[in-house]
Amino acid sequence: MSFTVCANSPSLFAIIDGNNFFVSCERVFNPSLNNKPVIVLSSNDGCAIARSNEAKALGIPMAAPLHSFSHLIKSHDVKILSCNFELYGDLSNRMMHILKTFTPDVEVYSIDEAFLNLSHLPAKDYTAFARSLYDTLLKCIGIPITIGMAQTKTLAKVANRIAKKHRMTNLILNTPEIINKALAATKIGDVWGIGRALEPKLKLHGIYTAYDMAQKDPRWARNKMTVAGERLVRELQGIACLPLNTEELDRQNIQVTRSFGVRLSEFDDIAEAISSHATRLGEQLRKRNLLTQTLSVFCKTSPFSKMSYYKGNGIVGFDAPTNDTRALIKGAIQALKQAYQAGHSFQSAGIHAMNLTKEGAVTQKQLFTETSHQKISLTKQQTQSKKLNQAIDAVNQRQGKNALFWASNGINPRYNVKQNQRSPRYTTKWDELLLVG
Repeated sequence: MSFTVCANSPSLFAIIDGNNFFVSCERVFNPSLNNKPVIVLSSNDGCAIARSNEAKALGIPMAAPLHSFSHLIKSHDVKILSCNFELYGDLSNRMMHILKTFTPDVEVYSIDEAFLNLSHLPAKDYTAFARSLYDTLLKCIGIPITIGMAQTKTLAKVANRIAKKHRMTNLILNTPEIINKALAATKIGDVWGIGRALEPKLKLHGIYTAYDMAQKDPRWARNKMTVAGERLVRELQGIACLPLNTEELDRQNIQVTRSFGVRLSEFDDIAEAISSHATRLGEQLRKRNLLTQTLSVFCKTSPFSKMSYYKGNGIVGFDAPTNDTRALIKGAIQALKQAYQAGHSFQSAGIHAMNLTKEGAVTQKQLFTETSHQKISLTKQQTQSKKLNQAIDAVNQRQGKNALFWASNGINPRYNVKQNQRSPRYTTKWDELLLVG
């Protein structure tokens, strides 16, 4: 019989969330955006992926396409910016580094969120601790945050959501009265872990708020929602069942996907994009000490085009797992030949690495084909390839992405995404440093 193991000892978790993170990153280097409606757009300047509070007040919804709120831009002086993921990623890394100076027990949950385990800290006044954390991040990187603190990760998320809604810097759920009030004020659909498909099913059982859910017997939740439901109920009841994951979990697959800046029809143009994707994929694999034995590639047209929709797929395997960019590019182009079909105008393409293994893991040898001479030659090639990839990665990390790149990626590629309103990459590009007069 399986069962759920939950912690019995007292615990205290915090969730740190950057407020309107992408917008806040832009405001760090451009204070003229403060107190104004600001929108950050997705790749190719398509949809809103971040909004300032002022933009939210105008009724601009998340993921809204640019054309749907174009009438508000001029009348309300809405500032529109293209996404600048290099800047956001760098400031995120700095934020996480600062959090680890307060406690080593940090789980990076997303680019702008992190869980902290504060159970072992000697602090008694957690309000003062939260204030110190807020002030430090604001002073060091200029990013305002919201802090939710509670006995479990799920309750901490509830606290964070309520604090953000009421424009509070932090909220601590530390008494039964405060916890019950917060749960009653939280719709069941807003609870961490409750998806759109599950919400209406729970309402059929009379569960409309987090408080309603917390009153259920964990065994009932396990019967209706498997072990995940049982853990959720226990977490809402103040019993910690979700531990802090301080190490990045092993990935089962890695995908690199991009929309094109313009529609592409020619194979060579799409091959350049796939080559660039394979380059990024190789960097990610090596960063995580992973190898892949199988690649799949897709290219597709726009589903909203007047022309017939087409999505092609191709797959290729390697004799031995690899993270060598040259091998990945060669394999990806082979797979693209299976996926590509002439006569279409393609909107995007992607590459997917599967069957991942850790570097150094034992792999099956090639039966009948690996002679001693071949093994020596293969080992020499692998060593040379590893040194070459490491050298290229080191240069690009120091000098910026694509300081060195493979010719197959294209000299003047047509696939680059449209970013007409992108701000400078102030912290990652020497030639885009902020000038102070």
